Amino acid sequence: MIKKHQKWIALLVTLTFMWLLQVSTMPMAAANTPEQISSANTEQAPRFIEEEGDSGYQAKKKSILPIILIGVGVVAVAAVLFLVVLKTKYDPVGTWSGPVTSQTGNWTGQVTFSGDKKSGTLIYSNYYSGTYTVNGKDIIFNYTYNDQTVTFTGKFDSKDTMSGTWKNEQYSYLYGTWQLTRGTSATKIPVLLNLADTKGAVKVK
Repeated sequence: MIKKHQKWIALLVTLTFMWLLQVSTMPMAAANTPEQISSANTEQAPRFIEEEGDSGYQAKKKSILPIILIGVGVVAVAAVLFLVVLKTKYDPVGTWSGPVTSQTGNWTGQVTFSGDKKSGTLIYSNYYSGTYTVNGKDIIFNYTYNDQTVTFTGKFDSKDTMSGTWKNEQYSYLYGTWQLTRGTSATKIPVLLNLADTKGAVKVK
């Protein structure tokens, strides 16, 4: 609904701002002009001169239009930012793949997210299961294998790309970086090994 009417909202804010700007440039009518003319006709000349002299010391009225314009400008900027935020919705649902790095080598990882825009489940390497959560641009997901949990933390770089870092929760010296793109195919999917049986952290199919 917001997306449908955002152009009209932006147009209305722009036109209102232009109208207020035009009004602020119009000259204001001089105050007390009729009273000065009347006093000039009914009182003596010295009194008229005295009134003319006194009028020079009257404080000028300040216009509130600049304050109104500033307020409208702030509202306009806030409205535009609000519309931009609403327009950009980060939804991980689907299949993603991309490069993953570690101390033992690099590979292409693949993750399939199932759920909604905020949370759900995932399948890593078409086999290992896990969960994910999304908060704005931030995303956290993980999967478990052989009692080892690997956690990926990162951000959406765009609606179809994300990147960040990963770590093995049981072995802090195992960590690296990752980048995923929606809808691309993956090869060389990594498989976690049981560290009790091998020195390595991962192997590649």
